[in-house]
Amino acid sequence: MSEGPYGWLNRPQLQAEAERQAEHLRAASRPPESLRRSELELLGPLHWPERHHTLLEAHDPGPEVALLTVANDRFARGLEALLLSLRAVYPTLTAPVVVAHEGSLGPFLQRRLAAIHPLLTFVQPEPAWAASLPSDSHNRRRIGLLGYLNSHALSLRGYRRVLVLDSDLLITGALDPLWADGEVGEAFRAVPDCGDRPWAAVSPHTGRPVLNSGVVSVPGWALTAAWEGRMEALIRRAAEPVCPLLDRFADQKVWNQLLADQSVELLPLNFNCNVKYLVQYLAGCAEGLSVVHFAGPKPWLTWPWVEPELGEQRPGAVGDPLFWNRHYRQQLMAWRLRLHSELQAAAPPLPLGPARLAADPWALAAAPDGSRHLLLAEPELFGPGWPDQPVWPPGWAAALEALASSEMPLQLWAPLEWEPALRGLPLPAGAQWRWLLIEAPFSPSLAAGDDLIAEGGAWSGGFEPWSEPLLPALERAVRRRLTAAGIGPVHGP
Repeated sequence: MSEGPYGWLNRPQLQAEAERQAEHLRAASRPPESLRRSELELLGPLHWPERHHTLLEAHDPGPEVALLTVANDRFARGLEALLLSLRAVYPTLTAPVVVAHEGSLGPFLQRRLAAIHPLLTFVQPEPAWAASLPSDSHNRRRIGLLGYLNSHALSLRGYRRVLVLDSDLLITGALDPLWADGEVGEAFRAVPDCGDRPWAAVSPHTGRPVLNSGVVSVPGWALTAAWEGRMEALIRRAAEPVCPLLDRFADQKVWNQLLADQSVELLPLNFNCNVKYLVQYLAGCAEGLSVVHFAGPKPWLTWPWVEPELGEQRPGAVGDPLFWNRHYRQQLMAWRLRLHSELQAAAPPLPLGPARLAADPWALAAAPDGSRHLLLAEPELFGPGWPDQPVWPPGWAAALEALASSEMPLQLWAPLEWEPALRGLPLPAGAQWRWLLIEAPFSPSLAAGDDLIAEGGAWSGGFEPWSEPLLPALERAVRRRLTAAGIGPVHGP
């Protein structure tokens, strides 16, 4: 083989280019204060990270290992993708996952995310150092309190290890070496920081490659109040310069400082591969990688998920949003279909005979004999607290109570996407929830025509079409479900 394989780092060429640039800088004899950070890195020693070339088996670490991540409402979709990818690799995971947040992850998001992993808990730390956070740089002002909440990992007690994970990761392979009994004893474990460049800079302050704080494995012996105190002191002094290669970071700076005098096992970049490295140096070939880190612009903060905020997406930034979208959408679709199937299987059979549909309870009160089906198609019905604190519209609770019957239960139909909000509403005995898969990005548009929707085979029972307003699509889906169950005639709404 005369050339390196496709998808493999061309180190000789890249190293020669780095040495050429370093020689040019030395010949220029510029004062250090005039050099950019990237130029300073070239003048120091460079660390070329290792990469393994096998597929590891994934084994549940058990409850003696905990995972911690940090998110807010803007990172909720990224967190969802992280959890889905984690459960795709570890479908029977029994390790608890702790999500630290600053208050923006409300009850709706918490209930939705907890449906992915039952051992998910949410904490809102109120650290003593919050009021004294440094704001001397744009990066530290942007990150704020949220960026330092991963230090909460040190407050978890009784675990053999705690694995700190950023919420902009996808888990694409086994993580077992991060919590396994290691050859270096009970050391911390981390991966050198690279991506913009194929190598990691060595910090003069720590004497080792700059560590990326997106994946850190903390041994159980460090889960103490003393280590919490050390971290707090470093956070309070985060604005004090230590070296140009660390000073630009926020939490990554303090984690590097915290571990400066500790034994750290440097793991292959398979366990924290920056998407920029993946694109620029591996030609997008991710086989063998266990973690892909979407540092930089976030794939869920732009089209097709949201309208990007000004400055959120940087033109020309290296990334691979399609990689994230492909993985997330596939796992999201599988989860939603599986969840819907489980809820359907747990629900009692639909009552046979004639059926009446309506969009308000009073229209059902005057209906003749038969089953009664209330279609809930407007989230505005449930008040200004939607989706975290929904309430029944005025008069509805009494109307539902009057309609409910143990012999012919009232059926309430709504999109499954609303289930985390609606499940907390009081429901009278003799009333039952029924959920429909009408949600982005998988439901086709009803406006495109029924002739494009294949329904008459093994694939029936998936995502229903959507419409704007929602009621026509909801009615169509309910009628289809009733007809498939042999219920009819169906009247209304």
